[in-house]
Amino acid sequence: MTPELQNALKRHMQWFGSYKKSGELVKVQVWLIVSKGRIEFLTNKNSYKVMRLRRNPKAICYIGSKNGPAVAGTALLITEKADLARVYRGYWKIHPVFMLLGIGLRVWIEMLLGNRVVVRLVPDEPNPLHGVDE
Repeated sequence: MTPELQNALKRHMQWFGSYKKSGELVKVQVWLIVSKGRIEFLTNKNSYKVMRLRRNPKAICYIGSKNGPAVAGTALLITEKADLARVYRGYWKIHPVFMLLGIGLRVWIEMLLGNRVVVRLVPDEPNPLHGVDE
């Protein structure tokens, strides 16, 4: 892993990019965790990024800032409760203040209602996050 990527990961923020039908890249800011060398985050199951990923699973993450180190790969949509809970716990570890300020409760309720999915980006090889597990 490059030092630039290592420093960017400390922010636990990314701009997640997915592609419209036209091929245009759309970036949105989300929190992230890294698990087993894969980038993961929670999102609404009906969000535009999920709709775009259902059409085209190729995605790119800009780590730490809008133009930070890029990690490209294939996104998977995960609905397993254990994975949802693991990412949710990860958010509590890295963003406890925001989670306490109401975001945590809202996300938990959405998870209970079945309205959240985990987006898991499996990086293209060679995986620059190989061996990283937070």
